[in-house]
Amino acid sequence: MSAPGQSDDELFRLKHEEQLLHVVVDSTPDYAFVFLSPDNHVWRWNLGAEKIFGYKESEALGANGSMFFVPEDVAKGVPEEELEKAKRDGRAEDDRWHIRKDGSRFWASGIMRAVYNGASKLEGYVKILRDLTGQRQAQEALQRSEEQFRLFVEHVTEYALIQVDLHGHVTVWNPGAQRMIGYAEREICGKHLSVLCTQEDVDARFVDHELERALKTGSTEEARWMVRKDGRRFWARWATTTIRDSNRQPYAFAKVMRDETERRRAEERLRASLLEKDVLLQEIHHRVKNNLQVVVSLLSLQANRMNRRDVINILNETQNRVRAIAGIHETLYSSPDLASISFSEYMNQLIRGLFSFYSVKDGDIQLKIESDDIVLDITQAIPLGLIVNELVTNALKHAFPAGRTGTVRASLCYLQENSIPDTTLDEGSAVLTVEDDGIGLPAEFDVQEQESMGIYLIRILTRQLRGAIQVGQNGKTQFRVVFPLKLSE
Repeated sequence: MSAPGQSDDELFRLKHEEQLLHVVVDSTPDYAFVFLSPDNHVWRWNLGAEKIFGYKESEALGANGSMFFVPEDVAKGVPEEELEKAKRDGRAEDDRWHIRKDGSRFWASGIMRAVYNGASKLEGYVKILRDLTGQRQAQEALQRSEEQFRLFVEHVTEYALIQVDLHGHVTVWNPGAQRMIGYAEREICGKHLSVLCTQEDVDARFVDHELERALKTGSTEEARWMVRKDGRRFWARWATTTIRDSNRQPYAFAKVMRDETERRRAEERLRASLLEKDVLLQEIHHRVKNNLQVVVSLLSLQANRMNRRDVINILNETQNRVRAIAGIHETLYSSPDLASISFSEYMNQLIRGLFSFYSVKDGDIQLKIESDDIVLDITQAIPLGLIVNELVTNALKHAFPAGRTGTVRASLCYLQENSIPDTTLDEGSAVLTVEDDGIGLPAEFDVQEQESMGIYLIRILTRQLRGAIQVGQNGKTQFRVVFPLKLSE
């Protein structure tokens, strides 16, 4: 039977709507549906409410609706105020902290509606809540990050931190940029970054091309002259990075810029100073070479005036020694590096000069020179050059008497068998070898006991190189000088 005033069709419709409401409520687990009686007690509870609050429906039924509010809100009468507002206005909305069964708090956005029957009689309330704790935490984290970034940007004064949009217009300008370039934030924001460029870069559309490269590669680095507000130029070095949103779409560029004007000027002063020193050192090598050539000429004149063969030989040998030193300075004078030389080129010139000095004819004594590309500084080149001079001179003077033919071999090579792991060849040792197939040395020859001027010089020069001299005779006479390429302090 139908209730008075209600048809069977109307009752069927109401029952159908109630069933539909139950289906909707129970099928929405992300929302809590809490049905309250007029005196604020729970009488209906969906799965979403169980998930969010932690109470099963059997635990929540009959409980006071204030159980979901945090204690401080309960003390302020917030639950009653919410019911009164919903009753008065039909609905009450709030975003606030709530409390779960386990005591943990969560941030929820909720709406409460008053429910009336057809006769405007209050039947109760329904409260719908959604847990927004994750969104709130993300929002708070974003706010903290933005605040930290703001403080960072405002307090960094040594660097200009600039953000521009995709078209190159300034959107962020920190105090460091104002200190460095002169524009206040209100003056520069909205303007194109090209206002900081030189006229030649403006004409070349440098900013547009740079942003295109940053968009393509993700980041770029540049260093060039820029222009301050007052028109003065400064040397700036900066990095530009493309900023993308969560969908990897670019929306801006960040620039970190440093003023390196003083550093560049200091480098230019240093380069100028080094150039002056190079010119001076080059002139010194040139003058030393010329002065040594004067000494050689004086020795030659003196030798031409002498009658005694032994004195003439001494003067001639001294000439060759001075020439050996002068050759070092001549090579240094024409070398890009005024402190070191490629010794192989110098050694070739030195030995061929000795062959010419002693008038060695083609076909009488053959010359074979082999050398690695070893670079020596002047402190090593001079003593080694004198050693080469003495050894080759001895071979030409003593190894091939009375027209005897043969071969003189000279080589300077890296000593790879003594190399240390994880070191370069230039950090190891080298060996100078001068060898001839002439008549050989006397059986009693001892390089450490010989008193001749040439051998004596070889011994002291080898010690100066911190090396060792070895003599071998096995059908050929061989002198080997082994020395470290990198002298310890």
